Amino acid sequence: MKNDKSFIIVGQGLAGTILAHHFLEAEIPFEMWDSPATHFNSSQAAGGIFNPVTGRKLEQTWLADELFPYLFDFYPRLESLLGTRFFFPMPLFRPFANVEMKSWLLERKAQIHHDFLRWEEDGVWVEQAGWVDVATLLRISRDYFAAKGLLKEAPYTGSQAIFCEGFHGQQNPLWSRLPFLPAKGELMEICSDEPSEEYILNKNGFIVPLGSQHFKVGATYAWKEFTNETTPEALEELTKKLALMGVENFALIQQKTGIRPATQDRRPFVGFHSQEKAGIFNGFGSKGVSLCPYFAKQWTNEILGKTIVHPEASIRRFYHLFSV
Repeated sequence: MKNDKSFIIVGQGLAGTILAHHFLEAEIPFEMWDSPATHFNSSQAAGGIFNPVTGRKLEQTWLADELFPYLFDFYPRLESLLGTRFFFPMPLFRPFANVEMKSWLLERKAQIHHDFLRWEEDGVWVEQAGWVDVATLLRISRDYFAAKGLLKEAPYTGSQAIFCEGFHGQQNPLWSRLPFLPAKGELMEICSDEPSEEYILNKNGFIVPLGSQHFKVGATYAWKEFTNETTPEALEELTKKLALMGVENFALIQQKTGIRPATQDRRPFVGFHSQEKAGIFNGFGSKGVSLCPYFAKQWTNEILGKTIVHPEASIRRFYHLFSV
């Protein structure tokens, strides 16, 4: 895990990048190894949305009261450090799917008592939402780490490291017993004058305004095929989602794909192996932009002996798998 008193971080996707920035901030020495040729980076195709409300019941997402104050602190600080904008808070609108769903939600309104929602006649507005331009964050961070002499672009073949390998982690013998549940996702970028550029639309899919009448549209889910190739089936599904969100006329700019490093219990894997000198920071699924900063801070504090990682995210919950 350590080499010359430094940690080795394997993987410069979203998880590895955010963890590395926390190590720098805490003055924990490290070097980063990344191999795009052998481990394609799914973070480049991330939707990047942060949203404190989840599911058709409009429930508050797990740990939202802790996650969202911290991400609104962390990302602007990182923008200042890197001198580039990639954090875009903006409202998110969830229209009622139909009259029946509207009635059902209004009947439950008293039970939905968190502060992230603003109810209107046609739907609900979600506060403290927005998106992160993950591709820009990773590119600028890569240059930043390289300039500091911290980045090695090569496969890492050792076992003593902190592994931030995304869905590739399930192929690592150290972590193969963990309950990964990866999901392939595809999205597209379009140009259109029909969607609003003022907010994210979320209705059985999403439309994220990127500026200048460009939008990101997503996303699909698939659990059987994990290549980095886009598919015509996904393009058809995304086009149907657009139509259901009221967009008929658009020009396709590009289609992207990535593999979400999701887990069976929908909680990340954070911490050190019980039997080996290795660590893991992985399993953040589709909520990486909101989960990674908080748990990078928690794990950094644990390494420094200040606090411990939340038990639902700590890898300790799976120690029994490593002793079999």
